[in-house]
Amino acid sequence: IFVVSTNTVGTGRTVASYMDMLTQKSSGNYRDLLEGVAMHPAMGQYLSHMANVKADGKGRVPDENFAREVMQLFSIGLYALDDSGQPKLVGGKPVESYNATDIQGLARVFTGFSWLWPASKSGAPWWKCFWRSTECYEPSVQDISPMQGYTQTHEPGAKQFLGATVPAQDTPDPQASLRIALDTLAIHPNTAPFISRQLIQRLVTSNPSNAYVADITRTFRQTGGNLREVVKAILLHEEARHPATATPYSYG
Repeated sequence: IFVVSTNTVGTGRTVASYMDMLTQKSSGNYRDLLEGVAMHPAMGQYLSHMANVKADGKGRVPDENFAREVMQLFSIGLYALDDSGQPKLVGGKPVESYNATDIQGLARVFTGFSWLWPASKSGAPWWKCFWRSTECYEPSVQDISPMQGYTQTHEPGAKQFLGATVPAQDTPDPQASLRIALDTLAIHPNTAPFISRQLIQRLVTSNPSNAYVADITRTFRQTGGNLREVVKAILLHEEARHPATATPYSYG
C-alpha cells in the first residue's frame, strides 16, 4: 500500500530504513504509521515533498504530488465510500472524495520538511541542511531519520482541506500543520473502509464480500485504527477461515 521505489530513492540504506519503519509501526495504529510514511526521507524523495517550499508570490507554488497521493493511495481514496468499501452513488455516479482545492491546501501543509539537521552540523546555516549541501552532509544519520520541519520554508497562512482548517500561524509551525492534517485523514469516514478493504485483499482474498469489509471497517473504527487488532479481525474472520462460506464464483 505504502510503496516507494529504488528508482527514485537515493540509497539502499534509505529503502531498508523505510522497510524497518513499516515493520516497527505495523502493529501500532494507522495514524502513527501514516506519519512515519509521510516523514520518512524515502517517501519524501519518492513523492517529491522533501524540500517542498512555500509559495513565493511570483508564480512558484508548493509541490502537490504527495498531497494528492496521500489522499488517493494512503488514506481516503478517490470516491466517497460506504462502510463496505463500495462507492456511494449520487444520480448513479460516484462522488469524488476530494478536489483540487483540497490538494492545494494539503500541499501547503507539506512545505518546510527536509533532511534532518544533524547535531554535529549545528553551526551550519539552515539552508545548507534543508538542501543538504556538502557543509551539512551526514548520510549515515540523514538517510534513516524522519524529515525535519524548517520554519523558514513552511507556509504560515491558513490551510484548508477536507473540511478542516489549519489556522494562520504568526510563527510558521510545520509540525502543528502536519498534526492537524494527519489527524483529519486518520478520522475521515473513508479511511477505515478504504484501508480495511486493501488489507483484506493483500492478506486473504482479492474479492471480499461487502459484509467482510464492513466487519473489518467496524473493528478499525472501534479500535482507533489499531493495526494489530485489524489484522487479527481479518485473519480470524469467518470468510478467511472458511472460504466455502463465501460466494464461490467471486472468491479470489
